[in-house]
Amino acid sequence: MNKYQLPTDGSVVIVDDKIQEALPLIKLLSQRGVASTYYSGTNDNDELPQKPVQKVRLAFFDIQLFPNSDSHTYAQNILQKLDRIIPDDNGPYLLIIWSVLLDVHASTLISEVTANSFSKRPSAVLTLMKSKYFNTETEDSVKNDLLEVIDSSLNKRFIQEDLIAIKKVINDFYSLNSALVPKKNALQNISKELEKNLDKRDVQRLFTTWENHINKISGRIVNLFSSLHESDEFWQDNLRFTMCKMAHAHLGKKFDSAEDNEIIRNAIKTLNHVFISTFESHSFKKDEFLKTAKINKNTVSFFRNENGKKYEIRWLPKSGEYQLYVDGNDPSNSDKPKKIDKIYELSKRGKNDSEKNCIKSIINKYLSILPDINTKLFIDVNISPVDCPGVVYKKVVPSIKRKRELLENYFNSKNTQGDIFDVVLKDFLFIELNVIPFCDHAQEKWIKDKIRLLPGLMFPEQYLGYSKQGDFLYKAVPLIRIKDKCYSLIFDFRLLKSEPINNNRRKPFFKIRKEVMADILSRLSSHASRVGVSFVE
Repeated sequence: MNKYQLPTDGSVVIVDDKIQEALPLIKLLSQRGVASTYYSGTNDNDELPQKPVQKVRLAFFDIQLFPNSDSHTYAQNILQKLDRIIPDDNGPYLLIIWSVLLDVHASTLISEVTANSFSKRPSAVLTLMKSKYFNTETEDSVKNDLLEVIDSSLNKRFIQEDLIAIKKVINDFYSLNSALVPKKNALQNISKELEKNLDKRDVQRLFTTWENHINKISGRIVNLFSSLHESDEFWQDNLRFTMCKMAHAHLGKKFDSAEDNEIIRNAIKTLNHVFISTFESHSFKKDEFLKTAKINKNTVSFFRNENGKKYEIRWLPKSGEYQLYVDGNDPSNSDKPKKIDKIYELSKRGKNDSEKNCIKSIINKYLSILPDINTKLFIDVNISPVDCPGVVYKKVVPSIKRKRELLENYFNSKNTQGDIFDVVLKDFLFIELNVIPFCDHAQEKWIKDKIRLLPGLMFPEQYLGYSKQGDFLYKAVPLIRIKDKCYSLIFDFRLLKSEPINNNRRKPFFKIRKEVMADILSRLSSHASRVGVSFVE
């Protein structure tokens, strides 16, 4: 497995009340191109941000920040500082307890910072001794020179008791002003310690490598465009020219009437396109991604702790079958665990009703992860602007009769007229998808100020089997979760229509990301351009 990479995007935080003890670590990180943020931790109001302003992947915390107190109070003080530093949407980070001496409060801190009650708990906690990586050196040469001067010049001017007192002050002063000097290969050894402890958290290693790669690629693209012009007195003006040409590529005729912010936004869009293609082409050539995470393609496991037991659902991709393990054992105590092709059948493996219900709960959690992943992959809840391609609008259908009529576009009439839909008809959401081509939207190539809309339907997943079949329906959007409910999506190409662009009744709901949107537009184009066939019956 590749070595652990320290994050190079400024996501390292060091909290230490003694700057002279933090400085060697800061210098070591700097030598490796790792930027870090330092806080003393002694005055939160003066130095800590009112709200967290940066993501954190590594947090070095000196545990000896506070006066003597009980372990719980000590730990809570650390948690308060973490709460001020770590953003709510930070993601995984590693907390390193960084101390000269192993502190008696460390075990309590680890217990409380990893508790479920702390929302910003780290993915892992390490305890590193400063003395293992740094030597403490005092300024002996200066101290010895002073003591020598005292002995040679002042021994006749002060009584012996005063000389002893003066020497004690000097000794104490230079002991307090000692310095930490890094041992040989200190940072490499710290990296090895991180690597050893992150061995079981190898997916976090993959994310760190990925973020580092993003940082590298963005730097290359900035250089790619900024180096188009000579570095002279006209460089900034010429680069402004480049930005305008890049924006014009998106805006077309709209460029003349666009505001400055719109021009800047479209120039950035062009940079984004270059970034994505550059990132993809470089990512698959780089060895740094190889073996960053341990992958077992034969068995994919999902774990859950319930009632003091470790449950494991194993999915076997080759056969599509499932296996269940409780505390590492097959519940049936069979030498050859039974394979099941329907996941809900696993609940029958429980020894009693309580365990069966527990397994059902874990299966539901397992299945709920899939729409959660798909939602993040395909749905964007940040809608801006509200008239751009991919935006989904809610369509208000007031009457039950009209709902049934619309449902016949997607379901066979014998199903829509029966009782099967009565109970959950309120959960069927009628929607309309903005299908203006991306380039037409960017350049405002509207057709008589109208917008192209593709009607569709969101409905509970269990009704997907009742839907019609045919090329006129688009069903490729996977199961998604919107407002804590799971939905299937279906669109009918036959219902494509145009409406005035300024329609206040249209309420934006969410946005479909470009990958799916491009597929929908491609399928829609194929459906609209089908060639008819003439024949005689």
